[in-house]
Amino acid sequence: MSVNAGLGKLTRAGKDLRAQWSEVKGAWHDENTRRFEQRYVTSLLTRLRTVELTMGHMASVLQKVRHDCE
Repeated sequence: MSVNAGLGKLTRAGKDLRAQWSEVKGAWHDENTRRFEQRYVTSLLTRLRTVELTMGHMASVLQKVRHDCE
């Protein structure tokens, strides 16, 4: 699997998580919801964004390496 393909899958998974969490929050709104979101969802989405940015950079570096080797 290429870096771009992996990045695409990861981005879609993040969008799915955001959408599903939004749906859950519509029905579950108490202190436990806020704690769960802070402890798990927000942390995961922040890390996901960091990984997406890193994979994007890695894809551009690999593209440059391929170009330089031709």
